Amino acid sequence: MSASRPFRLAALIVSFACLTVAITAFLQLSLVDHFAIRHASEEAALRLEQLSWQMRDSLDRTLDQTVHDVSFLSTSSDVRAARDPAAARQVLENFQRNFPDYAWIGIAKPDGRVLAATGGLLENRDVKARPWFHAGQLTVTAEDYHPAAMLGSLLPRATDPWRFVDVAGPIREADGTMRGVLAIHLSWQWARTLAEDLLTPALRAYGAEIIVVRSDGVVLLGPGDILEKPIATESLRHALQGGTGTVMERWPDGRTYMTGYSLTGRDRDRAGLRWAVLARQTEAAALASAHEFEHRVQWLCLGLGLVLAAAAALLARRIVAPLKVLSSAIEELAHAPAQGMPARIPHINSFHEAQVLSDAMRNLVASERAHRDALERMNAQLEVTVAARTAELQELLMRDMLTGLPNRRALMQALPEAMARAGRVGRPCAVLFLDMDGFKQVNDTRGHEEGDELLRQFGMRLLNGIRETDMAARLAGDEFVVVLELLTDAQDAENKAHVLLDQLSRPYMLAGGSVQVGVSIGVALQLPQEPQEPARLLARADQAMYDAKRRGKGRVALTAAEPERETS
Repeated sequence: MSASRPFRLAALIVSFACLTVAITAFLQLSLVDHFAIRHASEEAALRLEQLSWQMRDSLDRTLDQTVHDVSFLSTSSDVRAARDPAAARQVLENFQRNFPDYAWIGIAKPDGRVLAATGGLLENRDVKARPWFHAGQLTVTAEDYHPAAMLGSLLPRATDPWRFVDVAGPIREADGTMRGVLAIHLSWQWARTLAEDLLTPALRAYGAEIIVVRSDGVVLLGPGDILEKPIATESLRHALQGGTGTVMERWPDGRTYMTGYSLTGRDRDRAGLRWAVLARQTEAAALASAHEFEHRVQWLCLGLGLVLAAAAALLARRIVAPLKVLSSAIEELAHAPAQGMPARIPHINSFHEAQVLSDAMRNLVASERAHRDALERMNAQLEVTVAARTAELQELLMRDMLTGLPNRRALMQALPEAMARAGRVGRPCAVLFLDMDGFKQVNDTRGHEEGDELLRQFGMRLLNGIRETDMAARLAGDEFVVVLELLTDAQDAENKAHVLLDQLSRPYMLAGGSVQVGVSIGVALQLPQEPQEPARLLARADQAMYDAKRRGKGRVALTAAEPERETS
């Protein structure tokens, strides 16, 4: 009986390599399928939840601003002392121009008749049947989303029907006597605009949608097929219970969506409205990247398997060839041991280990030392490069990319140092808060490129108008701050502010022609003996700037430790 023929080494190597590749590819595909889907689900859930949070926060901020504006207007002397409808109307219309989403602002007398309103709309009309009138007599409150009842036919025709959120509050004398109710009708177009701004082209391409739902389940903002219709979904139920998160659920259209949810107005008083904000995306769109990645990995594994199989076959031939020569020589020596000579063993160049082990080890040590020296040099060079790059990045973090001026971060680092120096040398410092008058009109009519150029020229003119010991910074938009040091008194700060006002009010040359914008400057003085509170000092300058705007813009308003005063 003949002995079984053993497998050839080349066949064993190729077979083992193919089996290893197949098992590895199968395990890799299984892991990719599991973790890619889970990772994509987590990423999509987080993305939709964050989108819901962003919309919720934007809605809350606007409602809070409207409540603040109602409180501000109802307590302002111009409104409380209003007797003439024309004078009151002018105050309201001036305020409305700064907030285009306020479709209507009006003052109703205690008997329910409108004394004055923007555009003269509803003046002398009886509004005591409106819910906002009754609620607004007690405190500042917000009335939920509703169609236009009285203003629908009076306001300009729009693409979408007029819908409002009403915010109203009482107007009282100093002794508490009610003079009337002030109301703001906030156009629902504001919410539509917020949703459009948050939905980037990439999100729209993957079918992301933002839906706002009232507490009774009626859709206030969303796709047309469910707009102003009631819905009942798991995400809505969770949101109305005050939760935030993401769920996978089936909607009335029969499709499965991943939906992020949150609730507006949480932890707020009656002026905060409770709306569920849902951000949804179909399951297929949410996991599209994972499925695409899965397909790519499948093709990659197939290609890699073929390449590795071919490489294994070539490697097997390379390994087996010298072994065949060596085995033949050994067989010859086995058949004729008396004739065996070391010279008859061939020199195998393919395996340095069998040829010169000691030389290989010495070369290995030398090579390791050379590699270590090279790595140390590379590490030292890398540390220098990283340090230089870190310094560059730190400089970028402290600079406004548009104007090149220091940004808010740099200002908030430099301001405490300036206040500390003022305390040490015993000379006051001051903060100038500057806001451009008319920049939005230039930006809207001339375009953003010329608007950016105007900001750059404004910043350069501002920088050239101060001393080297002073600091000019850009906060955001068209807001700038100047820190003045080594002043003599409040008059010194005021004089420097007027000099800047004259310089900054001169015309600016842009690509489309010359433009002229004004600037309102608020000045806050920091005396050496005063507590060093940078945020409070900046807030005082900001308030002084708003005082300058309210008194006609293009002015300097000064506030210090003593009561505020204004110069023009």
